[in-house]
Amino acid sequence: MVVQNLKMSPLQGIPSERVRKIRDRMLSCPRELDIERARCYTRIYKQMEDSPPCMKNVKALEEFLHCLPIRIDEDEFLVGVKSSKIRADPIEIERGMRANIFGFILNDSIDKKIRDMFSKNFTFINRYVPLTEQELDELKNEIVPFWKERTVMARKIEYWKKAGLTEESKGSMDIASAFGVSRGGTDLFGSAVGQGHVVPGYRRVLKMGFRGIEKMAEEGLAKLKETDENYDHRKDFYESVVLAARAVCDYSNRYADLAMEMAEKAPETGKAELLEIAERVRRVPALPPRTFMEALQSIWMTNVVMEMSYGEGNIFSQGRVDQYLYPYYAADLAEGRITYEEALEAIEEYLVKLASVVIAGQNNVTIGGLDKDGNDATNDVSYMFLEAIANVKSLLNTLSIRISSKTPHDFVKRTIEAFKYTAGMGIHNDEVLVPQLHNTGYSLVDARDYSLVGCVEPTGTGNDFSYTAGNAIQISILLNMALNEGRTIFSGNRTVGAKTPPPSSFKTFEDVKKAYVDQLSFAIDLTVKKAELKDKAFADYLPSPLLSSTIEGCLESGMDATRNGARYNNNPMGSQGLATVTNSLAAIRWAVFEEKLLTMEELVNHMSNNFKGAEELREKLRNKAPKYGNGDERTDELAQWVATTLCDLTRKYKARGGDGIYHNCLVSAGTQIREGKGLGATADGRLIGEPVANGISPANGTEKNGLTMALRSVAYATGEPHLTNGASMNIRINPSLIQKDEGVDQLASIVEAYLELGGRELQINPISSGTLRDAQAHPEKYPDLSVKVTGYSARFIDISKELQDDIIDRTVFSEL
Repeated sequence: MVVQNLKMSPLQGIPSERVRKIRDRMLSCPRELDIERARCYTRIYKQMEDSPPCMKNVKALEEFLHCLPIRIDEDEFLVGVKSSKIRADPIEIERGMRANIFGFILNDSIDKKIRDMFSKNFTFINRYVPLTEQELDELKNEIVPFWKERTVMARKIEYWKKAGLTEESKGSMDIASAFGVSRGGTDLFGSAVGQGHVVPGYRRVLKMGFRGIEKMAEEGLAKLKETDENYDHRKDFYESVVLAARAVCDYSNRYADLAMEMAEKAPETGKAELLEIAERVRRVPALPPRTFMEALQSIWMTNVVMEMSYGEGNIFSQGRVDQYLYPYYAADLAEGRITYEEALEAIEEYLVKLASVVIAGQNNVTIGGLDKDGNDATNDVSYMFLEAIANVKSLLNTLSIRISSKTPHDFVKRTIEAFKYTAGMGIHNDEVLVPQLHNTGYSLVDARDYSLVGCVEPTGTGNDFSYTAGNAIQISILLNMALNEGRTIFSGNRTVGAKTPPPSSFKTFEDVKKAYVDQLSFAIDLTVKKAELKDKAFADYLPSPLLSSTIEGCLESGMDATRNGARYNNNPMGSQGLATVTNSLAAIRWAVFEEKLLTMEELVNHMSNNFKGAEELREKLRNKAPKYGNGDERTDELAQWVATTLCDLTRKYKARGGDGIYHNCLVSAGTQIREGKGLGATADGRLIGEPVANGISPANGTEKNGLTMALRSVAYATGEPHLTNGASMNIRINPSLIQKDEGVDQLASIVEAYLELGGRELQINPISSGTLRDAQAHPEKYPDLSVKVTGYSARFIDISKELQDDIIDRTVFSEL
């Protein structure tokens, strides 16, 4: 599939001048809150209190698409905004999280110091420019009060209460309970928060446009009979899709009208560009695109309206954009309508626009890998994305690179070369993920066509509502509970998990493992029960007709994605801190049952006292006990046992009323900091409050035997066939290692060897500790320094100091 025009000259790391201006303007703008969406949705939901849920949702979207002030900024060719402000996301007030946060901050009855502490503990709050007094007053008196009992979160909690799955929080509201979480209760170690992380059906939009989607919905509506099963739901869905498709087309036409108006006053060169924009957005996404630029505009505008419909909390990903765009690029190139440089510049602009999100969002693009027939799918556009992300420095973008045994070595080398300029890439192994997805229930064709969503989670491309984030258990906290009779550091003498034996009764290491399995089983069972009721709340009160209209299966069945209309409907079970659990188990086996340095009861007592007065013991646990990530087979087998046990317990459950499965991911999203705050001292010598290990990575600073041994351990331990919802492995290397061609080639070979061993995923931060520390001290010098936090990328200067320190603390490999 590679066109002869392919360029393989050295990467430069410099965007086009036009895109540089767009990028610099975006980076110079503050992060803001925009309440226009919350305002529109509140207005419509008040008017339509008793209307069917799909129609109510779409009428609110229609209002937002009509009322939002639009703009076409200087230098841009791709148009479409989701906010009237340059760096602001739509607020999904009806989901509940934002309503709770605003309600807490605006509650004058809560002490201001507590409210300030709340803001500081949730770092994304601090990123925003404060709202005006008028906006705060509107939130406080009109928006938040209306949603208090009407959000999907409130409905979910009501379902939980009726099922006996919650207990009333005690005392004043704290940071955790503001999220519906009780520190002393079961939500601390098992949660079912929301639905998020999906790839919309961009292919369907490219194939038929929203006019075609509108027609398909009208045909479905015409065939519907009152005697049909779920008639009311299906009628509501079809009617709302018709309205949504028309609203999207009208929104795009607003830009065509604006471009025409601007063209009348523009100089000759600007006039021509504006007229081209007007022609493009008049056609797409209403109709199928004819050219590369029309296809990219269609993808971007579809993304914009999806974000406007769902709010930033969903985190949509883009899917296999190189595969979407390649046919248009090849045709345009053959006809002389586009050059490589023009297409590259357009992709640079697309990546900058994707990075305009405030927290995280629609910024994961998948390239490379196999095609539906099992052949290598790498093409010119795949290479373009690597060059583009090196040029714009990734910012908030995640470029997910699929590698198979058929991927050209030059493409792997090009990937490593791009790491000279940015850390925004993740490498994924088709040889592991495709067969595992196929065994999970995906057809072989759909498994080969997977995309990465959110951080690192594989999912179907445009045919899947197996949202990949929202349900999770905290496996490190559960291990401590297994050692403490089902109690957490916040529950005092109250048992909140499974009632496991006291530590004095653990006579063998197998007794410890059994108690841990009991706690895992308890937490998974509780989380599944909560997740099923959460999904019911979404289906009953917050369907997603616009998104559903693009996902294969929904229009065919007449059922919204929240009602299992998609082809695939699985649910996640997230975790993190594999190394924290493994190292703790290894330390217990070594110190208590092998070396007999102390009894189990003595170790638990030292942990409860945060190792106060036991510094010598803690030093031995930290530096002499075995650690995951060093090629130690016995320890790596423990990690494998943890991952396998977790997956085996989870796979016992059916998802979404039986339509899908629950499957596991092991990935952190900066949440390793928060989980650490809820965790006491651990048996590996870690102190109370310190972060847990991220994803499937070894714990910070514990990889003593070099990069290849660390990769070997991870590949061996996490080849679990049911770990199909993603896993993140992060490493940090000295950037000097890849400054020369031989270093690039050597690291490319190491990566290929890791994948041949069965490594699932790999992310590389090629940044020195000195650079990171200087960026902490002088953030103004590093406006585009991107890091891999875990599965997602972020500007280093935007993340909290705690998270910055966690990245700095990771082992730096200085030899290959």
